[in-house]
Amino acid sequence: MKMNVWKFNILILCILLGFLIVLQIKSVSGDYLYVPLKVIYDYKLSIESEKKEIENLHGVIEERSSFIENYDKLKSEGGLFKDALTQELENQKLISGFKNVEGPGIVLTVNDGTRELIGDENPNNVLVHDIDILNLINDLKAAGAEAISINGQRIISISEINCAGHTIRINNQVFAQPFIIKAIGDPKTLEASIYAPGQSGHYLKEIIGLLIEVKPVVNVKIAKYQEDINYRYLKVAEEGE
Repeated sequence: MKMNVWKFNILILCILLGFLIVLQIKSVSGDYLYVPLKVIYDYKLSIESEKKEIENLHGVIEERSSFIENYDKLKSEGGLFKDALTQELENQKLISGFKNVEGPGIVLTVNDGTRELIGDENPNNVLVHDIDILNLINDLKAAGAEAISINGQRIISISEINCAGHTIRINNQVFAQPFIIKAIGDPKTLEASIYAPGQSGHYLKEIIGLLIEVKPVVNVKIAKYQEDINYRYLKVAEEGE
């Protein structure tokens, strides 16, 4: 008899425990709200934007801290502030493309394709277009290229690359094939950015049929940007804007 009472008590406890668990689950479930994927995506973009802004601010802080350290070092050695500004100007010219540079890298040669056309295929398919050059340049930049030139023209932030008939205009100069692209950076990484499957160079060479050749070079020489720059709309922003 006692055993039956004990079993009955256990049964009641199990029922009560199950009831409490169900109530807890319902309570927790009630706290969840439906959130559209668009809202989640917008939050993701917002967070990424904030992270990028923080990274940019860290970069500015590091750059200015480095400048202050260099100035303090120069001052302690009896140098002049003018010398520090001159050195900073030279550094800015270097990274902006207004200095002749050299270093390890690659020489990439791009020519029109010579394969036979398939059926009624458009002959333009096997010609080099501005978008092809742009894609190759973007892949090189993504691979860490520190300086790039096309047929002797230094590529900087305002360089234009567009079609002009069967030629391509670069920095207000018109060029026909072959297009010789020089890039300074890690030779193996730069070469992989052209030949690796999924890259623009691999597609243009293996699928489209353009003639593409990459040659690693121990020391690539790239000339500075030669054109004059006239800004009509650009101005210096106030701090904090």
